[in-house]
Amino acid sequence: MPELAGHTIKDADGGVGTMDESTDFEELASRVRTQSEDAAGSDTDRVTIRSLDELDADALAELLEAAEPNASEPGSLAFVLSRANTDLLLERETDLEGVEDLETELGREIRVEKGMPDDTILLLDPEAVDGEELLEPESIACGIVGSDH
Repeated sequence: MPELAGHTIKDADGGVGTMDESTDFEELASRVRTQSEDAAGSDTDRVTIRSLDELDADALAELLEAAEPNASEPGSLAFVLSRANTDLLLERETDLEGVEDLETELGREIRVEKGMPDDTILLLDPEAVDGEELLEPESIACGIVGSDH
């Protein structure tokens, strides 16, 4: 199977779906944000949602720490960020020269997506979604970025 960029994934029916430039990341982020594991009255699988007080590598590491125990394959989790959030992170982390350095520090792939909203950071197993559909909510975490822009 190809790597993450234009990543080919199997959907729940065993078919193949994608999370690529055709994915509406704003819609995906909206769906993820409504699937909180803390939602009352539901015993279905839910995503992990955390508020991020400050946008930095430590906040992403904390989101990763919160997500790993629930993920079916913790080693496959990847961050999905907007360009603005990526630029802000790299500006704050002066010892990092680019996305590759941030990936090395976090031990995870970073996807910078044009359509990602600036108030949301996703951490997910690429096989946990098919376009905007959530296939494995337990393998998805969402960081809500406050007014730290």
